[in-house]
Amino acid sequence: MMIVTSTSTRQRRNDGFSSKAVTLKLILFAAALGACLNLWLFHSHYSQDVIHLTHHDVDDDDEGWEMNKIAMREEWERPTEHEWEAEGSPVSEEWDPILKNKATEDDETATDDNDKEERSTLHSSKSCLEARSDTIPKHLYGKLQKPYINLGFPKMGTSSLHSFFQCGGLDSVHYRCSKLDSCSRCVLESVTAGGLPFQLCELPPRKIDVYAQLDNGTYFPQIEFLDEIVAGYPEATLFLTFRSIEKWYNSLKKWPPRKHGPHMNDKMRDANISGFPSGVGQNVDEFADWYCKHVERVRDIAARNSLSLVEVDIEDSTIAKRMSDMFDIDESCWGHTNANPIANPDLDLSTVQIAPKFVQISREEKKSNKDP
Repeated sequence: MMIVTSTSTRQRRNDGFSSKAVTLKLILFAAALGACLNLWLFHSHYSQDVIHLTHHDVDDDDEGWEMNKIAMREEWERPTEHEWEAEGSPVSEEWDPILKNKATEDDETATDDNDKEERSTLHSSKSCLEARSDTIPKHLYGKLQKPYINLGFPKMGTSSLHSFFQCGGLDSVHYRCSKLDSCSRCVLESVTAGGLPFQLCELPPRKIDVYAQLDNGTYFPQIEFLDEIVAGYPEATLFLTFRSIEKWYNSLKKWPPRKHGPHMNDKMRDANISGFPSGVGQNVDEFADWYCKHVERVRDIAARNSLSLVEVDIEDSTIAKRMSDMFDIDESCWGHTNANPIANPDLDLSTVQIAPKFVQISREEKKSNKDP
């Protein structure tokens, strides 16, 4: 009788252990399944081509990135690039009414300040606002050393420069230097760590050929660390891009391509950038003066260090051929990319690449208008 009782007790204990083991296995399986599902969702929503990082001051949910703040937040924009038009493709019939309606709405709602293109009193009188076409002797064509580093400002042909070199088979970065990091931040971290400016921007064995845009619109490594860039890469080829100052300022006022701000000029005005303190930037002349001083500084440091400096006027009708001759890249690779129809209502949309951001916002507005 004692043996039977002992056996029954042991059996119940074994059954209990077995039940707990099964439960534990189910929990671990569910956790693993959940982790896999999260990883799959992450990769499906955030790919290298669509992750956008914007830095924000911790005291303000909408504006700026102050570098003296220890804490910072990252805002991830939901990607919709898989829904966007492929680069280089003509705008489909779906977008014709959207573009026409948007132009009409902007005409009806825009203020006088947004409608008129401000004229700069500096543009016609200062050579610092005009590209020089003779900075590179022809015997150096096809021999300019990498990396190619654009020290110009955003909305001044950086996307066209980026696309040109990508089309030519070079590894070019624009705004983001890696999947999860902006160029402005990795340069800051590299210099802060005591390394070369691009040391943490390149994950071995990658070697970036072209830095088409270093800044994020509010923090400018090409200003803050110009001396470090020149000292760290003495064989590099530097770039400055140019366009009509009035068109540049108009483009800043209408980027991102939406009706209501803040827009890029507002963020720059409030960012307290070196040489452009908070509050400056109330008109086109103040922006023109800022860029003029930056151009003069770059030209001076390039001359003193015998560096190659390519100056690119993106509105020059001969620039495609000159870039082709200089870098042995097909002339057809040069074009107007990341175009904003709001800032350029007279664009021939069949000859340019529409900004994906414009397409994204247009889709969102179209969807919201359909919702009751």
